[in-house]
Amino acid sequence: MASPELEIIYSDEYLLAVNKPAGLPMHSNLDPRRPNLVSLLQERLRQSGESDYLALHQRLDLGTSGVVVLGRRPEANPSLAEQFATHRVGKYYWAIAWASGHLPSTRWECTYPLAAPLQRGGRVRWRRGEAEGDFKGAVTKFRLLRRGGGALLIEAKLESGRKHQVRAHLAAQKMALVGDKLYGAPVEEGDKFTPYPLLHALRLELKHPLSGRPLLFTAPPPLEFRRQMGLRHLGRVEDYE
Repeated sequence: MASPELEIIYSDEYLLAVNKPAGLPMHSNLDPRRPNLVSLLQERLRQSGESDYLALHQRLDLGTSGVVVLGRRPEANPSLAEQFATHRVGKYYWAIAWASGHLPSTRWECTYPLAAPLQRGGRVRWRRGEAEGDFKGAVTKFRLLRRGGGALLIEAKLESGRKHQVRAHLAAQKMALVGDKLYGAPVEEGDKFTPYPLLHALRLELKHPLSGRPLLFTAPPPLEFRRQMGLRHLGRVEDYE
């Protein structure tokens, strides 16, 4: 099984940031032959004669691409764990969704509480009331960036970190991601280019775990985004500020 090339965004003694390809698991799963992000990075470090210690503090779904940050030394873990646990990491995603319901305004917020799926691999559940029982609070701030070909290019800023949060919040508003069959996306001709839901972790903002220096990591979205929206320069973040 071929291993994908990994783009290193940033690396120092304590921190590593990488652009995860869609379709690559974060860590090992039931198939030991299948490449995963952590193992590929560890092998790369060993080949360079460096320590292969890596600590994972965030998760991206199998089909989600984009920025992932890992700790390279145990001393980095307390700060990274605290920043992610207290939602002090700025997490911005780009999503392409089908507009099957009422089109949103330019900016809006979704606060539907979310609960874990009832079965493995199932849909995350949402409700339109207060958080209680299995349903935990979740907040996503959305910004409509562009319309094109019946699809919407949407920026999502996560104020919390629930499983499938962007996918579930958009689906609850009748805007399932292109390619997201789990959440009811319609099958379109263009789906031949989208084996996974079109969701990309575009930007991550945090403080360096040792120095406290503010850091900003970005990764341009993959080819599927440009194909779907018909844009050649979709990766230029400054165009959408």
